Amino acid sequence: MSALSSKELPVDLSELEGRKFVCLDECQLCCLCQPELLEKEVPYFKRNFPDRLVVRRSPHKHTALALKNGHGPCSFLDGGRCSVYPNRPHYCRQFPFHVHLSERVQVELDLSCRGVWLDHGEDAQAFGTQLLADNSAALRRGIEDSREVYRVFKANCSEAGIAIEPGKLRREFESKLPLMTDPAFLGSILDRSMEEDEMTLAELPESRILDAKAAEELQLAAMETGLESLAAEDTFSTPVYCDPHGTWKIFVSQDSELDLYEMDREGKISRLRGIVPKRVPLLAPEGEGKKLFTDYLATLNRRDSFLGYAYYLIDDYGYDDSLSNVYYGAMATSALDLLWRSSLLAHIWGGRLDQEGMREGIIFYDMDRLDAPTIGAFM
Repeated sequence: MSALSSKELPVDLSELEGRKFVCLDECQLCCLCQPELLEKEVPYFKRNFPDRLVVRRSPHKHTALALKNGHGPCSFLDGGRCSVYPNRPHYCRQFPFHVHLSERVQVELDLSCRGVWLDHGEDAQAFGTQLLADNSAALRRGIEDSREVYRVFKANCSEAGIAIEPGKLRREFESKLPLMTDPAFLGSILDRSMEEDEMTLAELPESRILDAKAAEELQLAAMETGLESLAAEDTFSTPVYCDPHGTWKIFVSQDSELDLYEMDREGKISRLRGIVPKRVPLLAPEGEGKKLFTDYLATLNRRDSFLGYAYYLIDDYGYDDSLSNVYYGAMATSALDLLWRSSLLAHIWGGRLDQEGMREGIIFYDMDRLDAPTIGAFM
């Protein structure tokens, strides 16, 4: 925890500690993210590239850069390079950092970027510190609004009798991290979270042997969670996996069916094969993959955007559910989603959920996790 030139603006950079990042030419995943232009950036593109601007109305009305074929990479990606790099938008300069505003400012790192997994490049914490310093005025304005949203949310929780100190939830979840590598334990959390009375993780058995029926039900629940997270209304918002060779793979989930596509640098999409989801076995992390998996869950547990996601669900449910049930249920659902996605990659290309397999799963998953709705705001 640090402060940004003011005791009234607490900042958390803990996710960046000890990390470095570098932009890899073969990846270009960031060029698949349609950048929203700041108001001061619009005149340059309107003057020089008026035909490359689009107006989007979701999640709010804004001006953005056009994509190739309306759903592919940024139209300024040329031969694997950004053709307007010196004038690239603020969003592009900020990637892979996400600045979340709640009751504090927290900088989160997009782990779908392959450049954050290498032990060389720029110091992430130094970059994040400078990013906040360069935008301190906007942060101060934004956090006033986000703090008010949180104040109203907490008042609603108190009135409904479901208020819990978030630190308590985070500490209890952290104490049970070693158990999270067992899909059966995650299933126990899910089952218990759907009951009406308030839950704790301490009440759950630490080991559980599943019979054939229970194992099948857990497999089905993980598959349905994975397919739901891969579903999208259009190609533009379909989850993308940038494989180790820098190829963009797209999974399209519809009506319990799953198809694998490949997108080239011009936005052309080609179908590679169909996949039978029920044939994807749910794997458990093994070896060094266990540590990588629990480290990632620890990261989610520290992210204010994930806490804000649980708050969003509480609000969406009408404040009828216990905060602990929703938070732990959301954690278990995310963990199973990650395991199923990782298992899907292993099923297609061969492999296990060792360190390499889990890393690929996180690369596939984290960008979508950061795109989930949250109470608070990403700057």
